[in-house]
Amino acid sequence: MPASSPRSGRLPAHEALDLGELLGSEWDGFSLSRDGLQHPYWRRPFSCGELKAMFYRSQQVAILEREVSRARTEQERASAAQDAAEARADWYRHQLTLESRLGLMLARVSA
Repeated sequence: MPASSPRSGRLPAHEALDLGELLGSEWDGFSLSRDGLQHPYWRRPFSCGELKAMFYRSQQVAILEREVSRARTEQERASAAQDAAEARADWYRHQLTLESRLGLMLARVSA
């Protein structure tokens, strides 16, 4: 086979392999060249290292989304606990005011 054949593992620098022709219409616009994988909506080809990093980053995104969800849940719980504590403090403050008034009234009646 000649050196320019795709089966030999090498493409000339100026040629690109059209993946739509090889793999079907889902791959229309995608091509493979020495520079990397060319996406139809991207200016330059993706190198091998960029493709490897993309899969790693997608896993990182999923992990970070779970952590954000967990942090939101914890924040909502903390906010609910704070609201409950403020409500209890208001109730105790109200009770203290009532008991103080009652004490003043009893002091005047008994004096």
